[in-house]
Amino acid sequence: MRWEPMATGKCSLRCQGVINLLSKIVCGFNTMIRTLFTALLLMMSAICYAGGQPAAGELRMRMGDLDSLSADFEQTVYAAEGDLVQQASGHMLAARPGRVRWNTDAPLEQLIVTNGKTLWLYDPDLEQVTIKPFDADLGKTPAVLFIGDLVALEDSYTVSLEEEGMAALFTLVPNKADSLYEKVTLRFDGLTPVAMALWDTLGQKTDIHFDNFQRNPSWSVEQFEFIPPDGVDIIGDE
Repeated sequence: MRWEPMATGKCSLRCQGVINLLSKIVCGFNTMIRTLFTALLLMMSAICYAGGQPAAGELRMRMGDLDSLSADFEQTVYAAEGDLVQQASGHMLAARPGRVRWNTDAPLEQLIVTNGKTLWLYDPDLEQVTIKPFDADLGKTPAVLFIGDLVALEDSYTVSLEEEGMAALFTLVPNKADSLYEKVTLRFDGLTPVAMALWDTLGQKTDIHFDNFQRNPSWSVEQFEFIPPDGVDIIGDE
């Protein structure tokens, strides 16, 4: 599909959301895991109030009933010069507020789990679990768009929209210079998110494609808890 820019221009995203979230946590992970996790967090707070702005209001409409989600994902990371850096795939499950289970398949096998209070990163190859507090006041990332208890996201992003029928491409540009990302795009087919792209401040681009997307799947509290296996090294606070 070819995207024709609309004449609507950019409009400010005004909504209730978490302004400072997770950067100190996710910055400690490798690029692949950090970006994948950020992508999921982004998706889980798009339901925030859009303040009547056209593009942001359209985003809210497409995600407005989302309390939980699951999907398979494929991610490709490119250097600023266009060279392939990494590829990964896996499955994700998330539920508001702040619950995430993000499983990356081999050969980059890792599991990230958070219940909204504690975050676990399990690396089977290293036989290591990193445990950190899930702090809702930890810096500035695009994660503020899609997760958590809603506080204040007013004026944090400029949102623009290109659409053709029920298909839509949203572009979100942070209004502050200290964001980890220069731009994020979200592509929808109807009400279903099908792809996402993130450009970091070094010019690196990450493409993420979603498949088997489910809105509001059933879930259990146990899926967002993690008990470290016997014999693994534990880093951080138990």
